[in-house]
Amino acid sequence: MAKAKGNGKLITVCVIVYLICLIALTPLNVVYKAIAPNQLPVDIVAVTGTLWNGNVVLKHPLTGQVDAKWQLEPLSLLTGSLKGDLNVEANQVELKGKATFNSLSKEVGLSNVNGFISASLINQIIEQSKTQINGDLELNRTNLQYNLATGESSSASGQLVWQGGQVNYPKGRNMASANLPMLVAKISSENSELTAAVSTAEGIQVANASLKKDGWANVAVRKAMVDLVGEKWPNKVSADAVVFEISERVFARE
Repeated sequence: MAKAKGNGKLITVCVIVYLICLIALTPLNVVYKAIAPNQLPVDIVAVTGTLWNGNVVLKHPLTGQVDAKWQLEPLSLLTGSLKGDLNVEANQVELKGKATFNSLSKEVGLSNVNGFISASLINQIIEQSKTQINGDLELNRTNLQYNLATGESSSASGQLVWQGGQVNYPKGRNMASANLPMLVAKISSENSELTAAVSTAEGIQVANASLKKDGWANVAVRKAMVDLVGEKWPNKVSADAVVFEISERVFARE
């Protein structure tokens, strides 16, 4: 009797291992065609590899072509909540960290993500203001929970650091420039939206940014930023007053 129970457990383990291997080695392009996701904020250029060790090439107007690779934890394939290492590479972005994805809730999770974002990508986002920065930005120890279906963020933390440098900005009909010190954007989630508070190393807040649920990004610049570049503001307002705002649609949501 004991031997029969032991054999039963062994069979169960073998079946579980077999299912894990079967799911893990399923070609990713087969899964993608079966799911046929729509209304994604990016275009899917190519899908290769397997569920366990896959590679997807994405394309977005802001970032251009992005190569995303991952290696999942095999047991996560049975739970419907995928978990593993993520590596994202593009001309303007490079990120490494841990990622999770729940196929039912469409919830994406990022943990301990580090990398860089090029100045050219930031310049595209703020193009409407005719302002340009020089120097890449570093993303440090960033964590994020974001729902692809609703555009809501339940939690976010981390920071984006710009080491400082030259900034070009419009002044009347001409362009002016100034050298700014290091700026740090602390990432958080407020009212289910992604936000970032931008401050100097001394803690002076100079701007705020947010990503709305409908895909619009907004940047609010404070009077302290005007003081930082050495310009005069015509109206007498406090340093923390918002003096102008910039909005840009990052992606469309139905």
